[in-house]
Amino acid sequence: MIDCNNFYVSCERVFQPELRNKAGVVLSNNDGCAIARSQEAKDLGVKMGTPYFELEKLVEQGKLWFRSSNYTLYQDMMRRVTGIVCEMWPEMEIYSIDESFVDLSMFHAHDLEDMATLLRKRILQQTGIPVCVGIAPTRTLAKVANRIAKKHFKATGVCVLNSPERTLFALENLPIEDVWGIGPRNAAKLIKIGIQTAKAFADVNNYEYIHQRFTITGLRTWYELNGRSVLSMEYLPPDKKGICTGRSFGEKTDNYQVIEDALCAFVQNSAPKLRAQGSLCGQLQVFLQTSQFEVVHKIKSAAHHMDLAIPTNLTQELIHYAVQCLKRIYRPGYPYQKVGVFMTKLSPASAGQMYLLEDNERRDKMLKVSKLADKLNGLMGKDMVRFAAMGYDRQWKMRQGYLSQRYTTRIDEVLRVGWI
Repeated sequence: MIDCNNFYVSCERVFQPELRNKAGVVLSNNDGCAIARSQEAKDLGVKMGTPYFELEKLVEQGKLWFRSSNYTLYQDMMRRVTGIVCEMWPEMEIYSIDESFVDLSMFHAHDLEDMATLLRKRILQQTGIPVCVGIAPTRTLAKVANRIAKKHFKATGVCVLNSPERTLFALENLPIEDVWGIGPRNAAKLIKIGIQTAKAFADVNNYEYIHQRFTITGLRTWYELNGRSVLSMEYLPPDKKGICTGRSFGEKTDNYQVIEDALCAFVQNSAPKLRAQGSLCGQLQVFLQTSQFEVVHKIKSAAHHMDLAIPTNLTQELIHYAVQCLKRIYRPGYPYQKVGVFMTKLSPASAGQMYLLEDNERRDKMLKVSKLADKLNGLMGKDMVRFAAMGYDRQWKMRQGYLSQRYTTRIDEVLRVGWI
């Protein structure tokens, strides 16, 4: 298990060295709350999810810095990290934007701790991102080892559970609520019956009891903590059963055109995902919400779904249907905060039927145009080719008042080095 330490914060520090060794946080969408914290911020008492307005005082006092989420930068930095990992350990599964699993079974004759230490140094040298590496016989134990590496092996950043003594130490020092796969609800149940550590959970000798009380997920976790691998690697992500795209606006609005522009943009973002996995959308749902904190107007949220007579993955058709749904639920006078689209009842495009009364030749041409647009956007940048229905003003865009530059993906935002 390879995990980037405080990843969002670390990405910001790579290109802004003045932020190093200072307490800082990265804010969520629309600068709402803290979603990533430096170790110094954690030591300062900043909790995950702390609202933005509660942090302002610390910033004014010079005790804290914050930045808006810069996902373009973070995704590119993770691409660089995973590229370095693949050079040494090619059997990799990208688990999240800052975590990866690798299968080391082919390296059983090597000193894994030395290899991990070398990899960690290489990643830090070439990207500036600090990582920790946990190595163990199962995926769950690898997560445990990674956590132990962060807390108890800070000097090396590597923990290998290659002996009963190390495994015992790791399990005894891991609270049950921090075990991967347990979750807060099951953790509360376990604590209630006196199981407070991963070791205590692994020592339960009744697998039928585990299965009955904590379902198959809890049983798999129990097996993995006891060294029996039951979670296989997923080298390719499985096809999505539904695709949802929605985002809060930077400012609340009751302007229908602004809301429609945002919805069309979200449909255009979702449709390429359908085509990439070779799927057709059979049902489309649009939802519209006011802010849950709105006190002047009555809170209102609405949704409308439409079953498509002909499943499709064509952007222009999906935009047409989405706008129809929006018109059914929009009501003037409400300060709307969020709109989104949810595509479900996905089916393989290879199993799509020809329709007697449809112009199938025209649909084939439209699909070629859509795929060409996907290719151009992939090569030249997101939304380089787009539908006019999206608009151009982007009045609905997120509030990002503290956004750093996209140092690695935009030529006009690359750092400039000068001299006297």
